[in-house]
Amino acid sequence: MKGLLSRIEILIVLVFLLAFLMWAGSRCKETKVSLQEEVIAESVEDSLTTNSTTAQKKSSNNTLEEALRKKKDEIAAKSKTETAETSTSSAASSSTSPTGKLYITIDKLKLRSEPGLESKILGELSLFSEVFFMEEVTDSIYTLSLGKDVASEPYVKVKTKRGTIGWVYGAGVNYYKK
Repeated sequence: MKGLLSRIEILIVLVFLLAFLMWAGSRCKETKVSLQEEVIAESVEDSLTTNSTTAQKKSSNNTLEEALRKKKDEIAAKSKTETAETSTSSAASSSTSPTGKLYITIDKLKLRSEPGLESKILGELSLFSEVFFMEEVTDSIYTLSLGKDVASEPYVKVKTKRGTIGWVYGAGVNYYKK
């Protein structure tokens, strides 16, 4: 009788354990689905906010250098078609007004007064913070070691949300949060 009773107890414990595992599995699946839906909604929202034109969407698939150079070429072509007076005022306004949103992809990225490692540091930018592209890119490419990776990118002129204008290394910014 004692052996039979312990077998029934083990069977009851196993049934409860199985029921608990089934309940926990369904809860985990629900949570996983809801989190996946949130991630998809957030990525759609990010892609809608970060790119307002088709040209920017296409260029985001290329390297940052190519995208920024295309933008610079578009501005140069546009200014050639305008009169000298309009071109001068347009160039002055483009150097002071931001045109596109970029995200910082390297934590503590240095914001510098001029392009290059020797220039004065104006501040450090935190990972995923937003800056605004000022439509200026250096003509020369700088090769830097970023830990395990080596990047060859130009410096990019940006404006922070607080209004500070400076230069950041091109490998440290992107149109998307990564």
